[in-house]
Amino acid sequence: THAPTNRPHRIDQFGQITDTMDGYDDANDMMDPHNGMPMGGMDGFDEDEIEYPDLDVDEEADVSTAKDGGVTKKVLAKGTGDERPERGDEVVVHYTGTLLDGTKFDSSVDRGDPFKFRLGLGQVIKGWDQGVASMKKGEKAILTCKPDYAYGERGSPPTIPADSTLKFEVELFSWKSDKDLYGDGGCVRAKVLKKSGAFGFPMDKHEVTVKYSACAPDTDVAGAGDEIVPATEVTFAIGADEAPFKGLEKAVTKMKEGETCLFRMKNVPGGYQYCEGLNAQAADVTVTLEVHQAVDSICNHEGSKKTTVDGEGYDHPNDGSKCVVSYTITPADGGAAIETKEDFEFELGLEILSEGLEEVVLKMKKSETAECVIPSDWNTYGQKVKAVVTLKDFEKEKESWSMDTAEKIATAEKVKNVGNDAYKGGKLGLAAKKYLKALQYIEYDQNFADEEKVQTKKIKLSLYLNGAAVAIKQKDWSKAVNDSTKALNSERGNEKALYRRAQASCELEEYDEAERDVKELLEKDEKHKEAKALLAKVKRCKVVQAKKDAKVFGGMFSKLGGLYKDEPKVDVKAEGGELKEPIDIGGGFSMEEVKDDGEPNAALDNV
Repeated sequence: THAPTNRPHRIDQFGQITDTMDGYDDANDMMDPHNGMPMGGMDGFDEDEIEYPDLDVDEEADVSTAKDGGVTKKVLAKGTGDERPERGDEVVVHYTGTLLDGTKFDSSVDRGDPFKFRLGLGQVIKGWDQGVASMKKGEKAILTCKPDYAYGERGSPPTIPADSTLKFEVELFSWKSDKDLYGDGGCVRAKVLKKSGAFGFPMDKHEVTVKYSACAPDTDVAGAGDEIVPATEVTFAIGADEAPFKGLEKAVTKMKEGETCLFRMKNVPGGYQYCEGLNAQAADVTVTLEVHQAVDSICNHEGSKKTTVDGEGYDHPNDGSKCVVSYTITPADGGAAIETKEDFEFELGLEILSEGLEEVVLKMKKSETAECVIPSDWNTYGQKVKAVVTLKDFEKEKESWSMDTAEKIATAEKVKNVGNDAYKGGKLGLAAKKYLKALQYIEYDQNFADEEKVQTKKIKLSLYLNGAAVAIKQKDWSKAVNDSTKALNSERGNEKALYRRAQASCELEEYDEAERDVKELLEKDEKHKEAKALLAKVKRCKVVQAKKDAKVFGGMFSKLGGLYKDEPKVDVKAEGGELKEPIDIGGGFSMEEVKDDGEPNAALDNV
């Protein structure tokens, strides 16, 4: 039987049926298996309009673009209207395929499942791409495809012999125009008047300069061609509701810089009003995209970066790069300069510049100049600002993949120390970033020598513990549990890890887990004051939680013989032995401070 499919097959260069041909993902999809030339729309089915004869029923004609008799069409039932599908349109058809002796090999009619494909893109055999393009809506015809327009000299064994001419009875139901940009008929690209080799389309926040004109459409019998808007140039930002009429922005986002197109626009009843702002219900609009200025989103999409002077090459700085910049900061709504620096040297990733400004530099190339808008939460100026930045020069930090193992260990230790300094300075976010970065150099050390693994194990343990301490200060309890667990996986029974995981688990109301960790810690040191205080807190929290559960479950615990009758009400947060935030970390963070007779207790050594 014929291989299962919903469309005529293509054959690969080995004579095998290919079911994956979609015209996009496989380079062989678009190539003729016999001569290596492009198939479908790439070998004569081009953008230029092709004149097809209007045939009556039972009339037959050659409809191949080369006029070589490769595909002929005999009309069985005429279609309606004057339009035919164009390259790129998604067409819907029924078909039945037979050999010249009448043997049927495939039929969507029998399956009861109409077949869809995009015309002219090589998604089907060449005879179909060219034959269906000659049909009108509702037309039924027989397409006779010679071997070079079908399955070639190899055929499709066992159902299609080698070098077979095939007949397809095809009925064209409908198509969705590739030129109907939004699928509602309101913005149709009627013609490309000037092509462009530019790359990329305008997107949200991008700035464009366009020249456009509008006139009454041909369907306006009384005023066809009358000028609505003369040739006008305008600059606006995509997505900012700045375009002079709605359809202009919609059209421009489907164009490339330097391209000129004719669009047929109209207001869609109950839908998008493309001509709103034109004082017309429908119009033919000619648009040239003169300038397309890409604008990058920064600061979690709250800010923007626009390149005003292109940089050199393709390389960008990375975290740790040594950079030279010049910049001027002004209020976003205008005013005198807040700060100006020339040839300022700094290292990226140390928050020497504001977070937003560092993000800008990370996205720049050497010698590039950019205009940026940085929101107040991402700068140190207390207001939304505009920055004009030039990256004069930079020296990238060596990437980890290019380091040997000794370099990775040294760099991890260096970055960890930067994180410790950030912690001491109260820059918790920076500290967390540096600990994570340091781990990336050594976390996966399978290929390190045995003596190096001893070093990496010690550094990793310190990083996990330090990360947990930062997470506790930031009240990121889940991360604190995760980092503490990694530390315990590295060194079973580590006292700091047990304590920090217990503290975070308690905050997450995972009291059993917290109690288990604290008891393990007390088994090692029964006089450990911090652990004792934490255990008392955990037990009180469990009591409070049990009382809440008793109320929720309708007093089911009342049968336990007055278990709670002598328990005083406790404010867990205010009770004696309350746990405080971590104190100075030193080399690897000291234990959380719990005062006893006015003196801090640091029962555990630094890592």
